[in-house]
Amino acid sequence: MIAKNEEEKEGKNFSKGVKEKLLFMRHGETDFNADQDKDKRITNPKYPDCRLNQNGISQAKSKQGLINSLTLEKVYVSPIYRALQTVTYCLENHPNKKNIVVVVHPFVSEIANCINDYILDIKQTKKDFNMNSKIKIDWSLFDEYVKTIKYDENFYYFDNFDCYEGNEMYQKLNNIYNNGDIDGLRNGLAELATLRFQQKKRFESLKHLQGRFKQFCDYIREHHKETLTDTKKKILVVSHCALIKIGTDLTPYESEKIQDYHPTCYSPKNCEILSFKL
Repeated sequence: MIAKNEEEKEGKNFSKGVKEKLLFMRHGETDFNADQDKDKRITNPKYPDCRLNQNGISQAKSKQGLINSLTLEKVYVSPIYRALQTVTYCLENHPNKKNIVVVVHPFVSEIANCINDYILDIKQTKKDFNMNSKIKIDWSLFDEYVKTIKYDENFYYFDNFDCYEGNEMYQKLNNIYNNGDIDGLRNGLAELATLRFQQKKRFESLKHLQGRFKQFCDYIREHHKETLTDTKKKILVVSHCALIKIGTDLTPYESEKIQDYHPTCYSPKNCEILSFKL
């Protein structure tokens, strides 16, 4: 991404596999991913924060052999449930798992767009994935981030919204969540997703998403600057399709209005690993 070589001139800053230091892996499959009704699934209230299905669990476990062979300098993960499940299954048999602490990083969450991109219950997620879990999950960086924004931790992704129409629903949704009405929250999030669908707007623009990917890469350059050239020690990031996809494109997105991904983007399959240049 900063190396000026022939590959970058062609607009390519990534490769398949584990060649480079920075590795991004998409989470395993969920029922939302498997649902063939592409329009109706976007607003279906059963899909917020969807869990891995059995195929997704198998996909994550199938990566154990490869990941077990890696020397992991650091592991980062999205705060969304399916990503946390994926990283846990991937690392559960790692030979160095006792010393691995997975850091939850808000910058690598999914684009705020479809209903599957919204958190359902962060408090329960933290209970399920914590420092005492099979794989140690560190939420301290995420918690510090939440202190700097105006939204509750369950709705941290509202900070990424470019379209204010979505933000007008924040207080309503937060009240529902604070009252412990998870079923009501499902319906409220479906309403939010329907609003996006009807207005044909991304609540988070591709321009903002691309900026967020670059912010995370800058974070890596700063916090791992002493070891950036050591490609034998890997940084693994378990994230989502849209973020990884936008990261494969070096062409800037100029508009905050809804637009399509550039044709040069590469869309990763569930549990596929891509290497990125730093």
